[in-house]
Amino acid sequence: MTLERAWSYAAGLALIGAVLLPLTWHPRDDSFPLSTYAMFSGRQSAEATIPHAIGYTAGGERVLLPPEAVANDEVVQAFETLRQAVSQGKESTDRLCARAAGWAERRDEVVSVAIVSDTFDAVRYFDGDKDPVRTVVHSECEVAR
Repeated sequence: MTLERAWSYAAGLALIGAVLLPLTWHPRDDSFPLSTYAMFSGRQSAEATIPHAIGYTAGGERVLLPPEAVANDEVVQAFETLRQAVSQGKESTDRLCARAAGWAERRDEVVSVAIVSDTFDAVRYFDGDKDPVRTVVHSECEVAR
């Protein structure tokens, strides 16, 4: 065997070792060169809790309010506004509820507004059961007419 061939085998083995080395790491380690997407590698809950603003009609029907009722027409900004209000407590959700009620004044069908956190079973949700498993009401307010 020539020296050149020996170096080629050594380089090949080193490359194979470098590729296999991440397999010895803990599964939640997420690093170069092997990304295990640690956020997806562990067992995730089937439940998701979503804060949102809802309205109620005179007949008691529940209506999801659009993003502009709490922030603007951007869904992510409205979600973040709701999430922060819920985390800051009742005073914050009361202010947000009043804002949503002000928006709802222009909608004849909505008579009251609530800021809620609904917990959904994701598997059941995508199987067609859209009803929340749990609902926590943070604030409720009437729509002024």
